[in-house]
Amino acid sequence: MYTIEENIYESETMKVYGFMVYRRDGRSMPKGVITSFNAYFHSPKYEFDSKTHIEFAVASPTGDSSDHYNYTMPCLDFNQAKWIVDKYREGVEAMMSEYKKQELYS
Repeated sequence: MYTIEENIYESETMKVYGFMVYRRDGRSMPKGVITSFNAYFHSPKYEFDSKTHIEFAVASPTGDSSDHYNYTMPCLDFNQAKWIVDKYREGVEAMMSEYKKQELYS
């Protein structure tokens, strides 16, 4: 039904750690559900200028299937950002498990 796919990437100037969620049959995700959650670390020229943040998207609870709300959350460092991503992933996995049960009975 649902797939949670890892999004991990690393280069000399950037690191990404996160996931995206989608339905395998191509249908839209349920309204209000997190569809992606990614930590980003941008390595600058100078150590003090590094930037770490999380970007996440939520399927709009009021719009059509293509509408999403996108948010950015600053973080202290990449380890903190990865920890937050992991906790949200646990929550999304539990939520998708519940949605799966509801769909079986509807």
